[in-house]
Amino acid sequence: MQSPPRPANGSNTPNAPSTAAAVSEQDITRRTTRVLRQLYHREKQWLAARTDDQAALLTQQGQLSLVEQLHYAEIAFALLRLKPCAIIDYAGDRSQLADFISHVIEPAIRDLNVLGAAAKGLASADVLAAAAKSRTDSNTAWYPRPFHLTCVRISGQLASPEVASWAGAFVLFDEMWAESAAWVSTNLRDAAKTSISEDDLARGLDYPGSLPATAEEMQYIVPVSYLGRMK
Repeated sequence: MQSPPRPANGSNTPNAPSTAAAVSEQDITRRTTRVLRQLYHREKQWLAARTDDQAALLTQQGQLSLVEQLHYAEIAFALLRLKPCAIIDYAGDRSQLADFISHVIEPAIRDLNVLGAAAKGLASADVLAAAAKSRTDSNTAWYPRPFHLTCVRISGQLASPEVASWAGAFVLFDEMWAESAAWVSTNLRDAAKTSISEDDLARGLDYPGSLPATAEEMQYIVPVSYLGRMK
């Protein structure tokens, strides 16, 4: 006796939902929260595993606390398009950065990009077009959206007024977001570029390069903070 024909959706169960249809926006949001929580705990574990000498270098001989070295929220801000990119750096000791990227950041990026691809599978053509727009043209709080995060090392001789050299630091950005990819390419990945102003950095990292000088400038300042602790 012949077996019944296999349904077009690839399942032996009639009318079974496809993989893409089985993933909802709520699923992606919930799983994103889980990945960011895992990233937070992975960062804490990595920092706790440092020797006394390594911790002293990361905190600039105790001038900073280890809690101030966490990057998980910066990555979340970039993911939500509250900033075009996030710089991942331990200015006190970049010799430990490669290990940090490999064991902490890259696993999170892999997990997040799976969700970014899943969101692309749910998106219509109009949604995909909106996903590439700038922050001024699209709702920055809209999530989930298609994305693909990339983390690359800054090379060359790039310097800024407050940082003598950015070489060796890493930058995380969204390849599918035109504003993010263009800003990083122009300002951080151009081998011929040797300097960047604090104002340009402020635009890319979404922080005020200086305090507002006028009442008009003040109205554009939106303070954002986050707790250094997650459950």
